[in-house]
Amino acid sequence: MDIKRLHPLVAAAVSLAVSAVSPAADINAERERWVAHSRSGDTQLTEAVTALQKLYQESGDAKVRADLIALMLRSGQRGAALAVCADCRPSELSADELANLAKAARDTKQFDTAAGYYRNLQTRFPQNKTGWLGAALVATDQKKFSESEKAVREYIRRFGTDKDIQTAEEYLASQSQSPTGQMGYLMARLSKDSDKESVLKVFRLADSVKAYPVQERLLETYPQYFTQTDRLWVRKNQATSQLRGALDADDQADIRNVRRKFSDIAAESDDTSAVHTAALRDDMTAANAAGKPEATIATYRKLAQQGEQPDYAKESYAKALLATGSPNKARKIYEGIAGRQMAENKRIADATNENLIASYADSLYFSKARKQLANWNANKTRLDFTQNSEIKNPYHDKKHFWEARLDAWNGRPGKAVKHMDKWIAEHPADPWAQILRGELAYWNGHAEEAQTWYGHSQEFLPPDAQYLAQSKTATAQVAAGNWKPASETAASVSRADVRYQDFFTRYDKSRAPVLTVNAEAMKATAPKDGTEWSQDARLYSKRSTQGHRAYVAEQTDYVPNHGDALRTGRAGLGAEISLYPATVTVEAGHGFSLNKKAYAQAGAEYRLGSRVRLKASAAYNSANTPAKALKQDVYAHEYTLGADYIHSGTLSAGIGAGLMDFDDGNLRKTAYATVNSNLFQHDRWQLAGSLRGDYTANKDIPEAYYYNPKNSKNLEGALMLSYTLPLDNRLQFKQTATAGVGRYWQHSQNAENTWQLKYGHDWQFGKKASLNYEIGRRQAMYDGQPEFQNFGRLGLSVKFN
Repeated sequence: MDIKRLHPLVAAAVSLAVSAVSPAADINAERERWVAHSRSGDTQLTEAVTALQKLYQESGDAKVRADLIALMLRSGQRGAALAVCADCRPSELSADELANLAKAARDTKQFDTAAGYYRNLQTRFPQNKTGWLGAALVATDQKKFSESEKAVREYIRRFGTDKDIQTAEEYLASQSQSPTGQMGYLMARLSKDSDKESVLKVFRLADSVKAYPVQERLLETYPQYFTQTDRLWVRKNQATSQLRGALDADDQADIRNVRRKFSDIAAESDDTSAVHTAALRDDMTAANAAGKPEATIATYRKLAQQGEQPDYAKESYAKALLATGSPNKARKIYEGIAGRQMAENKRIADATNENLIASYADSLYFSKARKQLANWNANKTRLDFTQNSEIKNPYHDKKHFWEARLDAWNGRPGKAVKHMDKWIAEHPADPWAQILRGELAYWNGHAEEAQTWYGHSQEFLPPDAQYLAQSKTATAQVAAGNWKPASETAASVSRADVRYQDFFTRYDKSRAPVLTVNAEAMKATAPKDGTEWSQDARLYSKRSTQGHRAYVAEQTDYVPNHGDALRTGRAGLGAEISLYPATVTVEAGHGFSLNKKAYAQAGAEYRLGSRVRLKASAAYNSANTPAKALKQDVYAHEYTLGADYIHSGTLSAGIGAGLMDFDDGNLRKTAYATVNSNLFQHDRWQLAGSLRGDYTANKDIPEAYYYNPKNSKNLEGALMLSYTLPLDNRLQFKQTATAGVGRYWQHSQNAENTWQLKYGHDWQFGKKASLNYEIGRRQAMYDGQPEFQNFGRLGLSVKFN
C-alpha cells in the first residue's frame, strides 16, 4: 500500500491499524512456533515453556497463557501452571485453561481449588464434558461419595454413558466400596462381549479377595482371554488358601489333599515356569505340616538348582533340616534370614526368632538361644493389627516357657521346675504350662509324674488339642514300661496322624529288635601279664504289644593267668516280661569251656512311683563266678537286692547288697552305695561327678584259687569332663575325659590309693545305632600290691526297625 498517495487522515488511520496488527500477528506466530517446537522432545518442551513464559510476561496474551499452562502441565510443572495466573478471575479463563488448571490442582491434591475450576467450567461451558466428569472425580478424591454419584448421574443425563464416565464410576466404586463390592459392581457390568481389560480387572480383584469361584467362572465364560498358565495359577492360589485353613485347623486329611493338588499342578506345568516353582514352594510348607520333612528337603534341593530361593522357602527348608537332625545347617539358614530382617526392618520377625531359638537349642548353644529371647516383646498385651486395641501377647507366655526349657536342657532342671511351678501357681488353669511341666518331669526321668501333669492339662485343653496330652501320656507310658495302655493308644490312632508322630517314633524304637555287644580288654603292665578280655552279646526280639520280648545271650571271659589261660563262657535264652509296674527277666542256658553246668537266673525291677526303683535277682551258676573258681570246679549262686533313686536328670543315687554262695563253703557278702551328679553344664560342655563305695567280706577258704580277701572296702570318686558335638544328618559325637582317685582297704594289708585316667568317644548314628569306646590306665590293689593296667572298652547297639 502506498500511504503517501492517501488522504492525510486516511493515511494516519491506516498507519495506526498496521502498527496494531503487526505485533499481534507476531505474538501469535511466535506462540505457534514454540508450541510446534515443544513437540520435538523433552529438551524442546523445556525450551518452549521458558520462551512462552517470557512471551507472556511481555505480551499478557490470553492464547499465550493458555498454551503456557498446557505445556507446563505436559512437563509436570503443575504448581507453576497454577501460579501463571493466580490472580486471574475464572471468568477470564478459557475452557481449556479451566480444565488444565483443574487437573493441575487435582494432581497436587488441592481438591477444593480443582472443584472450583470444574464448577466454573460447568457454569460457563455446560456442554463441555470435562466439567461434569472432573466434578465426579474430585468429589471422589474428597470422599464426598454422594456428590460424586450425583455428578455421575448428571453426566449420564447430559451426555449418555461412555468410557470416560465408566472409568469415573469404577474409581468411585474402588474408593467407596470394599474389594468385594468393587468386584460385584464390575461383574454386573460384564457381558459376553466385554473387552479383555474389563474382564482382567475383575479377575485381578477376585484374586485379591480370594474369590476363586469368580475366577473359575471368568475362565469358563471368557476362555479367549486366558491361558493354561492362568488356569494353573487359579488352582495353585486356591490350594494355597486351602492350605492356610488346613494349617489353622490342624486338619491332616486336608493337608494331604492339598499336597496332591500341588503335585498335580507341578506335573501339569513347565519345570521352569513361575507357577511350577510356586507350587513346589508351597508344597514344602505342606510337607512339613504333614510330617514329611524329607520331601521338603528333596523339593528344596530341586528348586535350588534354579537359583537363589526366597526366605520363606528357606525357612521351610530349615524347619525340615531341624526335623531330620541337621541343626547346624538349619541354624546357619535362620541366622542368614534373621540378619536380612534386621537389615531391612531393624527387627527379627517373631516366628523367625523362635525358629532361631530352636536351632540354637538343637545345636546345644543354649546361651545363644537365651539371648534371642530378648528380641521378643514379652509384655502381657500388645496392639492388634488395627493398632487401636490391646490383645493378649502370646510371646509373653512363650518367653517364660522357653526359659524353662533352656534351663532344663542346660543342666538346671531344678530351676526349670521351680519356674514352672511358680507359673502354674499363678495360672492354675493354663494347660500349656501343665504340658510343659509334664515334659520337665519326663526329661528328669519321672515318667509317672509326667503322666499326672498331662492328665491335669486335659481338664483345660480345648477339644481340638486333647491329642497333645494323649500322645505325650502314651509316650511317657512307653518310657515307664507301661505297655498295655501305650499299645491301646497305638491301636486306636492312625499312623498317618502327624500329631502322634513323636509317640509312634518312640513306641517303635522301644519295641524294635536290638543287638547289643559289649567288650572289654585289660592288660597288666606291672606285674606283666597277658591281655584279659570279656565280651557280652545279646540279640533281643521285637517287643510284643504287651511289652514282652525274648533274647539270645552269649558271654565269654578270658583270663591269661600268667600263661595258664582260663576261658569260660555261657549261652542261653531269656525273656523280659512286662508286669507294670514290675519288669521280670528270666534267662537259662548252659556254660562252656570251664563252665560245664547249666545256669538259670531271674530278676525283677519294681517302679515305686517316678523316683524309686527296687531291684532283686537270683542266679544259679552266676555269671559273676570268677574264672579261677571254675578252674577248681567251684560254682556260685548269687542273690542281690538294690534300690535306685532318681532325683532328677542330673542327680541319682543307688544302694545294694548281695550274697554269693560258693560250692567251696565261701559266702561272699557285698554292699555298695553310689551317687552320680551333673555338677556343671554350659552349652556343650558338661562336668559330672560320681562317688562309689563298696564293701566285700569272704569266709577264709585257704584252698581258694580265686581272689578272696577276708574283707575289703573301696571308696572312689571321679570327675568326667565331656563335650557333645551335634553333627548334621542325625549324627552326634561326644568325647569324655575322666580322672578318678580312690582308697582301698584290705584286711591285714595297708590302705592304699588307687587312680584311673580314661578317655572315650560316644557316637549316635540316628535313631538306630550307637557306638562307644574308651581307653585308659589305672592302678588297682591286690593283696597289698599295686597292679598297673591299661584297659579299653567297646559298646555297640543296633536297632532293626
